[in-house]
Amino acid sequence: NLNEVYQEIEQLYLEDERPWVIGYSGGKDSTAVVQLIFSTLERLSEKQKLTKPIYVISSDTLVETPLIIDYISNTLRMIEESAKVKGLPITTHKVKPLIDQTFWVNMIGRGYPAPRQKFRWCTDRMKIDPANRFILEKVSEFGEVIMVLGVRSTESSSRAQTMSKHTVQGRLLSRHSSLPNAYVYAPIRDFTTDDVWTYL
Repeated sequence: NLNEVYQEIEQLYLEDERPWVIGYSGGKDSTAVVQLIFSTLERLSEKQKLTKPIYVISSDTLVETPLIIDYISNTLRMIEESAKVKGLPITTHKVKPLIDQTFWVNMIGRGYPAPRQKFRWCTDRMKIDPANRFILEKVSEFGEVIMVLGVRSTESSSRAQTMSKHTVQGRLLSRHSSLPNAYVYAPIRDFTTDDVWTYL
């Protein structure tokens, strides 16, 4: 029930002052999460003034195709402009790898082989690390943060195991597996693929 999801997001948003960091890739799951939270805040802002910051972050690996870069950039711009017009505390941020962790520095400079299924050295360095740096900056500024991710337990059995391992029974938040003072909230954890497409 969509109303229950909106109520859950609303309750969690109002519960404390910890800022939210939403990971946005442009895919269906992260798009659904951003849309759900945007819509919830719109509904909430009719009743009260919202101040708790929400950061929508997207990792720019610096090797995406121009089409994808343009799509993500335009979407982030529209989210931020729309949030400003509606008075919602949402800002968007692109995070990038440090120069010495970029694709070409590692491939040409360090002689790494091209990434492949069993040796995906690029994901951590170019997507995850830049996002983690942003999150740790916010942790040092606010003490704790809540990461909002578009993960679903129906995606795969390994994803379901990972999610249940870190989830505290009866709680909406789980501890992040490696970042101190970061918690994870997965509003679409129980959505099926069909649920996501239907919602979008």
